[in-house]
Amino acid sequence: MKKAFTLIELLVVIAIIAILAAILFPVFAQAKQAAKKTADLSNTKQIGLGLQLYIADSDDIFPPSNHRENNSSANEVHWSWMVLPYIKSEQLFVSPADSIGGWAPGCFNEANNNRGFGKPGIQGNGCVQQGYQAGVYTLQVGRISYVANQAIIGRKRQDSDTANVVSATSIDGVSSTILVAPATEKQFCMQTTAGGEFRSYRPAFGIGRSGQRDLSGSSLPSAADLPLEALTVSGANTATGKWAGKGTVGQVFDCELRTTNGGATHTLRYTNGGRFDQGNNYVFADSSAKFRNTLQTFDVRNYAWGKQAYSLGGSVVVDPATGFPVN
Repeated sequence: MKKAFTLIELLVVIAIIAILAAILFPVFAQAKQAAKKTADLSNTKQIGLGLQLYIADSDDIFPPSNHRENNSSANEVHWSWMVLPYIKSEQLFVSPADSIGGWAPGCFNEANNNRGFGKPGIQGNGCVQQGYQAGVYTLQVGRISYVANQAIIGRKRQDSDTANVVSATSIDGVSSTILVAPATEKQFCMQTTAGGEFRSYRPAFGIGRSGQRDLSGSSLPSAADLPLEALTVSGANTATGKWAGKGTVGQVFDCELRTTNGGATHTLRYTNGGRFDQGNNYVFADSSAKFRNTLQTFDVRNYAWGKQAYSLGGSVVVDPATGFPVN
């Protein structure tokens, strides 16, 4: 006669399996996230190399973030579209860790479903909001998980814009200055207002006007805007949760926790507060790619968002606490 397992023995086996599962599942999840982080770093390296090949063919000048064909209201060409011939694959612009699969262009052709790339479920088509005429679109890679640093890849959309394109030789600290950052994956960081456009084509500034006010646009800062300031990472603010007490930076990234439109106007909100826990893989101006803790990129002793607003006349960025230029 075969002896069957007793109820107690079965419960013990089930308990052991449950304990092993509780131990191993987080390990598997961490391993999966680590693999995505490595693949994302590879993507950023390829994007950095593509930008270096682009500037080698462009007299060491970085592209603008977006410019209008024929200096008019024709198609608006995004930097990713300019760099694509040097990278070949549009898939490299989508991070494997991006929960929404990358943003679609701000304005795309619905007749061909954005050239077959579609759009995230949270994103609308902003042709009307961008003021485009019928048949005019944003020429951009089909989906994108990254955003340019406006300090280097600025908004020189047309000749009348006083913003300038940037020479690679003008950048102080190319190996420590961010060129491309991961994009936010949150609707209320990328969308401007309720029913407004999704600004996936816009670059982001990690620099503020005097008084920690937002800095953006395609015109040189006025005297009232100066000095330009490094964004703070400590002090009182209106942020909540994990961003509470993290200064202006925390207030900006608080949009990640919002369920409605509103909050900070800084374009830094287009970037990601931390695709991998508390940090991101960034492309730097020398084409290298490295992981950095997000808040550490705002350390005034090694300010990673630009010692100057190179695309806005080269205005120096200062530490708001001392008034001295950042390092």
